[in-house]
This record gives sequence, C-alpha cells and structure tokens, in this order.
Amino acid sequence: MSRNSFSHKKKFAQKNKKQAMAIGQVFIFIVAALTFALIMIFGYRTIAQFMHSGEEVQFVQFKTDLESAVKKIYSEYGSARIEKFYAPANYKQICFLDLDAPYDEGLCAFDSIACDAWQSTENYEKAQANVFLQPLGTKEIKVYKIKIAPEENANFICLNLQNGMFSLYLEGKGDHTQISRVALGVSS
Repeated sequence: MSRNSFSHKKKFAQKNKKQAMAIGQVFIFIVAALTFALIMIFGYRTIAQFMHSGEEVQFVQFKTDLESAVKKIYSEYGSARIEKFYAPANYKQICFLDLDAPYDEGLCAFDSIACDAWQSTENYEKAQANVFLQPLGTKEIKVYKIKIAPEENANFICLNLQNGMFSLYLEGKGDHTQISRVALGVSS
C-alpha cells in the first residue's frame, strides 16, 4: 500500500468518526431535550396539584373556624365577640342568611345563588347551606343557627372581603347566634 493511500484511508476514517460524533451529539441533544420537557410537564403538574391542595386546606380551615366560632358562642347567652376570619384570597364576598326568617328579595341584588337557595328552602333544618361565598365555594357552609341583628334591617348580611379577610360581631343568644357587621373603627 502506498503511503498516499494509507493517508487517504486515515482521513476518511477520521471524517467518519467526526460524522458519527455529530450524530451522537444530536442524539444526546434530543434525549436531553425530551428529558427536560418531561421534567417541565410533570413538575408543572406537581406544583399545580400542591397549590390546589394548599387552597383546599385553606378553605377547610376557614370553614372550620367560622363554624366553630358561631357554634361556640350560641350557648353563652349575652356573650359577645368580634371575630376576624380569613377566607382564601380569591373570595370577594360572603353572605349570611337567617333561613328561619321570611325570604328577603333584597339578597338577589348581592348573590343570585344564595337568593335561589333561600327561596327554595323552607327553613334552617332543611337547608344545605346558610353561608354563601362569591365565587362559589368548593364546599357548602352551614353554620349553627344564626339570626341577623335588627339594626341590619334585613334577614341577611353580605360583606365584601378584603384579601379574604372580614370581621363579624357575634352575640350568644342561648339557642342561636346573632350576627352583625363590625362598626367602622372597632377592632377585635
């Protein structure tokens, strides 16, 4: 074999090695891109599930705190408290209904779902809920029997929430809890 022929074969072999390396690099790049895409997709899903679970826990905690506060004070006749509650921040309004009082059409201007529920319910015992959130909550809320304070001039109270926060004046009446808005300037 001539030296020129050997040199030519060597160059050809090196050229094939470089092409093989380039194909190998492309393959590695494709595998890396697919791995990155899968990690991003599954990571996003996992983070979204964690966030949803966190919101669900926050809602259940709020619901429990509200139900407990109303139930705790009802039997303490004459006791009164201002309670601060923290609903998840995505809720903008909360309405409380006295379902044993006559239906009050004024509610329809604030919350049509609560209005429909009240109109179709005979009384507290037969109701599924007496507290309504906007947007609609993930679970129904039914606190112990409530009456709306006479100074509210309605059989319901709707409050706008500020980052999910609101306060209520709760008064124990022995067989129910009377609720009203907290006067401006009064804090808990």
